[in-house]
Amino acid sequence: MKRIKMTKKFITAITLITGVLSFAQLKESNPAKESFESESSIINFKKNKSSSLSISNKHHQFGKSSLQWEWSGVSFFKTSNFGILSKKDSPLKYGDHFPASPTLVMSLYNEKSQDEIIKISYEKEGKEEVWFSIKLNFTGWRTIWVPFYEMNGNPPKKGDAIAYDTFKVSCSSIRSKGKLFFDDIVFSQYQDDRHSYPDVMVPFIKKDIEEGKDHWMPLIRDMKRIQEMLVKPVSNLQKEEIRIIKQRIDDTFDKSTEKSDNLLKAKKEYAKLNLVKNETVLGAPLTFKIEQVYFDREDVNQKNFLEIQDFGKVLKKIASYYLQSTDENKAQIEEMFITASQYFLDQGWQEGASGGTRHHIGYNVRELTDAFYMMKEPLKNAGLLNEVGNSLQWIFNLGKILGPEEEFEANIDYFNTQSFYHLMLIFMSDNVEKQTALLEAYSNYISKTLAQDNEIGVFKIDGTSWHHNGHYPAYGLGAFTSIPPVIFTLSGTQFRINEAGHKNFKKALMTTRLYSQLLDFGFGNAGRHPLKDYSIKSLKNSFLLMARSGNPEGTSKIDNEVAAAYLRLWGESDKLNTTLFADIDNVGKDTLPGYHVLTYAATAIHRRNDWAAFIKGYSKYVWASEIYVDANRYGRYPANGSIQINNIGGDEASGFKQEGWDWNRYPGTTVVNLPFKELEPNTPLLMFRSEETFAGAVILDNNGVFGMKLNESKGSNADGPEKNIGFPGKLKANKSVFSFGDKLICIGTGISSVDTVNPIQTNLFQNFLSSTSMPIYLSEKKDISTFPYQSKIEVVGNSRKWLIDAYQNGYYILSPNTIEIRRQTQESYINSYSIRTKEINSINKGISVTRGNFTSSWIEHGKAPKDASYQYVIYPGLQKEDINSFENKIEKDKSYQILRADNTAHIVRDNESSTTGFVIFDSSKELDNSILKGVSVPSLLMIKNKGENVTISAVQPDLNFSEVKDKTISGYSLPVELSITLKGQWKLAANSVVKSIVIAGNNTLITIECRHGFSNKINLTK
Repeated sequence: MKRIKMTKKFITAITLITGVLSFAQLKESNPAKESFESESSIINFKKNKSSSLSISNKHHQFGKSSLQWEWSGVSFFKTSNFGILSKKDSPLKYGDHFPASPTLVMSLYNEKSQDEIIKISYEKEGKEEVWFSIKLNFTGWRTIWVPFYEMNGNPPKKGDAIAYDTFKVSCSSIRSKGKLFFDDIVFSQYQDDRHSYPDVMVPFIKKDIEEGKDHWMPLIRDMKRIQEMLVKPVSNLQKEEIRIIKQRIDDTFDKSTEKSDNLLKAKKEYAKLNLVKNETVLGAPLTFKIEQVYFDREDVNQKNFLEIQDFGKVLKKIASYYLQSTDENKAQIEEMFITASQYFLDQGWQEGASGGTRHHIGYNVRELTDAFYMMKEPLKNAGLLNEVGNSLQWIFNLGKILGPEEEFEANIDYFNTQSFYHLMLIFMSDNVEKQTALLEAYSNYISKTLAQDNEIGVFKIDGTSWHHNGHYPAYGLGAFTSIPPVIFTLSGTQFRINEAGHKNFKKALMTTRLYSQLLDFGFGNAGRHPLKDYSIKSLKNSFLLMARSGNPEGTSKIDNEVAAAYLRLWGESDKLNTTLFADIDNVGKDTLPGYHVLTYAATAIHRRNDWAAFIKGYSKYVWASEIYVDANRYGRYPANGSIQINNIGGDEASGFKQEGWDWNRYPGTTVVNLPFKELEPNTPLLMFRSEETFAGAVILDNNGVFGMKLNESKGSNADGPEKNIGFPGKLKANKSVFSFGDKLICIGTGISSVDTVNPIQTNLFQNFLSSTSMPIYLSEKKDISTFPYQSKIEVVGNSRKWLIDAYQNGYYILSPNTIEIRRQTQESYINSYSIRTKEINSINKGISVTRGNFTSSWIEHGKAPKDASYQYVIYPGLQKEDINSFENKIEKDKSYQILRADNTAHIVRDNESSTTGFVIFDSSKELDNSILKGVSVPSLLMIKNKGENVTISAVQPDLNFSEVKDKTISGYSLPVELSITLKGQWKLAANSVVKSIVIAGNNTLITIECRHGFSNKINLTK
């Protein structure tokens, strides 16, 4: 989905978004819109003798009547009685954030298709300035949006205002004769340039843009591909497999065995449509989205309409009642459905019609498509199946699957909203040859796009799921819900998804369980949905279907790996499938790795027992968060080196809850603690990327090391034109987290800021308290359940100061810092409320302020520090006996040593595994280390040294994404080199791949190629 461009007119834009602007404020002497609701409407319309004009209620859109024009031969009608809306007075949802231009909007109805043409034109001072023609080879309603810059003649430039004085409709053929109905003419208003779209009536729109390049709309190209598709005879085997596939789809809708009398229920639903069946089926205008239709809020005629999504919901209920009904009532329910289908077509929802704008349509016609599919047999009997099917295939751009493979490009919105519907729509035809040809093309299209893991793919090589130029699990959920039914439905047939596509999708699906605990995926990768209960709990059926679809190779009817994941996540609540998988297929619960890295998301996950720590950063290639126009308004900090510790219960059970949440206090982050009004950006959309390429992690033997250069001083917007932006505090820090065994060793150095007003802080924790008596523990005072409570700890030398939060995570402070502790009721703003504009997302029902009881703690660095630092160790998920003896535990813990912590490197040794972790920020200096002399570029390493044998795991974290023509960053890593200089003479052991290894004196220089932020393992011997 394309996104909002940032401008300085943010406040105006937000006002427009919520529709506060009253069109009653428009003081035009002439109407900007004409709906022909009275005879007086046509007083100011002129015509020639071969034309007649009248007001008719035979057909109408908004209101109850329309303009009827009858003509014979050369004819015209025209008017100068109209107003032109300025940009300010036009209903632009996003204000100035997208380019907009003056546009003609109008609806017309044709009772009889004919091979004639009419001309729409605008004049000024008697001279024709702009015009376009439309063919009359259609029936029913058509709505068109035509920007003036797209017209013939002397069109204005995009965005330029217009000043015409006459609107004219004409026909120049002497043999022409006919009757048309016109309604809801908006003579000129500004419309978002993305949204006016071509169809068979106005194919010239967007002629200067590559077809389909700028937005999700029906494409004439794709319609023609289906119309011109070659078909071939179908074998008996293909017919049988098509029958199996169709039956599997049917089974998803008709699961009931008992039939009942549903006639009254169906009638009640049908009555909501208010349809009148005469010569045609009359009803309210069937709109795409009412907010994209011009209307005056005080015009009562504009309040009667039916949106396509609501229409679809009614039809799906009627279809369900039909399938579940006793036979004696089916005929009456069928008649209602067929009448509603005729209304749908008459309203202009036909093949080749865009209705002015119908974009991102998959979100709005799901229920409608379900309904038509469920009723395909009654539609076939009524002779409507192909017409309705062609309409839906057009709306959904089904023809894209027939394009050349170089056009195939994955889109997570497509997988979510259209992929399964494309499969369904193949069967909205009574031609089996057409079905077979489309099914073969569909299988190939889905297989190829699922397999894409490069810059055009959405399921990346590291298992992340991309949308909006980054890993976005919330958007992935839709795809993970929709694709497994596709894979399952086609499994075991010649139309199955191929091995590469199946395998890459499976990897992405299985990765969801790695970045979730147990089912929640936390705030770090939540995009614009912080603390909103986002989890993979909705994917239960997806994992089950993938397990039952067989393995990607097609050699097993059960995918044991997916089945094992299902058992770990949902096995306790599903005894039937637990028995089937465990007893019949001998599948046990899977065991997750101790450390995992999402390289394309600058995220590391460290697991032990029943807890997981999610560590999140950002860089030049990975955005920090999505601050949206009406969501996550205070979301600057969730990726500032955050460390979220979740127990098996997930977010809320681990203390993360939005009500009262202080948006400055994401745990693990280093921040400028700002008043919320300053924390909220003065732009509608921000997805900040820094200029730093250093953010990533290295893995070795289920342990890992994360590091990032935090730099807020300069960066870019991941989904906008701004390339040189930054935050005024110019916060910088070198941050690392060493994850060894049951602990995380956290180090920060070089912490600086120019902000002399607001303090710089590193957050230890922020816990929601379900009860104010939930205790925390301090080295100064063992058990604190007092509420409210405030204290501080001064750490001096080796004074062994520590804390245990309300969820049994221990914090041992190693560095001389001031530690602040609070237990208090916090008042905050809900993330979708804007302090700057006072606007709020309607989903929150006017609730802007939230409150909650919290305990929190942070390291205080003061205002405008120059080179502040911290060192502390986290012991997650302490058992009761550990809490009671935590001081003893940390005193006896000799498992680690911090060897270095400055702006050159952070180096920590884990004695238990004989492994040393290195986060090297400055590669220009040699390291004072017993084995590692230096590296060629900033990098992360883990070195296990056991006498004569050394194992190195190394990462050069610069993802090195390439830049494309429009200067956005693509999502695919290119190789970078890393040279490692070791002390001593070493040679390669087995199973190690390097570019070169050279012994120079008493040093060994190893050069490797790094890519995708992946760890590179090297085994060496003396």
